[in-house]
Amino acid sequence: MSTYTQILILNWNGGADTVACVKSVLQYPDARITILDNDSADDSVAVIKEGLRDDGLLTVNVGEPFSKEAKVVLLLSGKNLGFAGGNNLLMQQYMEDENVDSFWLLNNDAVAEPATLHAMKKVVTGGNTAFAGSVILDFYKRDIVQCAGLHYYKYFGVSKMLLKNERWLTSGDNIPYGRMDFQHGASLLVKKEILRSIGLMDETFFLYFEEHDWQERAATAGYKNKLAADAVVYHKGSVSTSSKKHLFFYYYNRSSMIFARKHNDFFVRLCSVFLLSGVTLARTKLNFKSLVWGFKGLAEGLTKKLA
Repeated sequence: MSTYTQILILNWNGGADTVACVKSVLQYPDARITILDNDSADDSVAVIKEGLRDDGLLTVNVGEPFSKEAKVVLLLSGKNLGFAGGNNLLMQQYMEDENVDSFWLLNNDAVAEPATLHAMKKVVTGGNTAFAGSVILDFYKRDIVQCAGLHYYKYFGVSKMLLKNERWLTSGDNIPYGRMDFQHGASLLVKKEILRSIGLMDETFFLYFEEHDWQERAATAGYKNKLAADAVVYHKGSVSTSSKKHLFFYYYNRSSMIFARKHNDFFVRLCSVFLLSGVTLARTKLNFKSLVWGFKGLAEGLTKKLA
């Protein structure tokens, strides 16, 4: 049997989006799909079952054996494992499966173009490139870029999505490859073979920075990440903290400090503490609740025990 890509999709309170996402990637003959419901509080599981019942959906609880031959599998976690924990659990299901050559982490509120998987796999074929990212366009304004790779400002402890809100040139001539440090986790392909040397994602990061840390560890081991300019997905945007803005500042600042402690020297870490504090003051527009949670995340990130 030829090898294939295992597509990994996390669902949390977004059943209809997950169904649309799966429908967009069912077309790939060299891929199979596994969904993890991260303990949704809504009717997501029922919506997914109904929406994918004609596509051979197999539903099982985490820990139960299941057929690896199924085209679409829905695993029920029983608790919210976060982005890193959820994807790690899914990858662990297939690490010993010799037929799986790569994992594609794909946000459930994204849909992919027909050529996307092929374009990413082409980038990681041969050589020392371990990760391939996609051009992420706005779901509603499909000629507007959300992200085409990211640049990390280490002294500030923040990352900037390249080309954000700019018009997309299908030629890719406007992609600033020279400023690109890592690829966005909303659509990220990783070769399975390199995970045996660099490991899975660090679950100390519950949200944000986990994919950057992963790719930084890979870079230390001699592996590259690249943007596949012909790989396009259309993305709505995260719902994890959109309705609770204070949680964005908490998780972002927490993860920023954890990342800085793992990868930056003392002087850079010290700068990022003060400069990220200033960024938080500006971004929250002095909203009391967001400000309190932002500084709580910063403090927790400085004291959290590292893996």
